[in-house]
Amino acid sequence: MIYTLLPVHNRRQTTARFIQCLKKQTYKHYHLVLIDDGCTDGTAEMVRSEIKALTVIKGKGDWWWGGALQQGFLWLKSQKVDPSELVLLINDDTEFEIGFLERARAILDGKTKTLLFAQNIGRQTFRPMLGFRTDWRRLRIETVTNSGRVDCFSTRGLFMRVEDFFTIGGFHPHLLPHYGSDTEFTLRARRKGMNLVTDPSLRLYFDEETSGSESLPSASLTDFLRIYFSKKSRHNPLMWTMFIALACPWKWKLINWGRVWTGMVVHIWRHLTARRQGGDQA
Repeated sequence: MIYTLLPVHNRRQTTARFIQCLKKQTYKHYHLVLIDDGCTDGTAEMVRSEIKALTVIKGKGDWWWGGALQQGFLWLKSQKVDPSELVLLINDDTEFEIGFLERARAILDGKTKTLLFAQNIGRQTFRPMLGFRTDWRRLRIETVTNSGRVDCFSTRGLFMRVEDFFTIGGFHPHLLPHYGSDTEFTLRARRKGMNLVTDPSLRLYFDEETSGSESLPSASLTDFLRIYFSKKSRHNPLMWTMFIALACPWKWKLINWGRVWTGMVVHIWRHLTARRQGGDQA
C-alpha cells in the first residue's frame, strides 16, 4: 500500500488533474488521504466521486502546508498501518506518468531509512529540481538542478516507509506553518541517518506559477508589511527565525538570526525610500 497524503485548498480544477493522474496509475494499491483544509469549492465531493480508497480529513482553512501534513501524520499514527508500507507526500499541482507509483515502489524495494524524491520538472521552464543544498555560512538554500550534494528535499513528491516517517517525526505547524516546513523535515531526517535519494526515472511535473509570494508590493506600508509577514511569503522573518532555531547548526544560529532581522530593516527602509522618491517625482 502507498498512503498518499494530499493537502488541498480551493483548487478544484488543479486537484482534478492530479486525481486523473492517480486514477491512471498502473499500481493500484494506494490509499488517498485528502487533507481538505477548508475547501469551499466542492473539492472533497469531486474526489469522493472519483476515488474509492479514500480518507478525507477536514480542516477550517488555517492548517497551511505544515499543519496539513501534520494532520496526515497524526492520521497514520492512529491507524494500524504496516510499518513497511510506503507514504507519499505530494502537492495537487503536480502531474506524473502512469508508472509513477510502480516505479517508486520498485526503487524502494528492500530499502529502509530512505527518502526518495521524485525529480521535479517545472512546466514553465522545464528546469529539473533534484533537491536543495544548504549553505549556513551565507544562509542560502540553493536548488540543485544537476549533480552535486543534496541536503534536503521539498515534499512535492516525497516517498518513504511508514516506519521511517514515524522515526523522523511530524511537522511543526505552529512554528513553521508553510514555508520551511518540508525543508526542516528533510534536514531532520538526514540528521537521523536517513538516506536522501533521487532517481532520474522517477519524474513529476509541477506548476511554477502556483506557489508563494515572491514579490513585495510597492503600494502602502501597510500592504507591504501585510504581505511581508504573511504565511505565504518566503521573505517572512518570523518563518526564517523559527527555521534557523530548528534546523541551523549552533555555530551559525546567532549570525543568521542577525542576518534575518537586519534584512527585514533593509527591506522596510528600501520600501519607504522608494515610496518617498516616487512621491517627490509625482
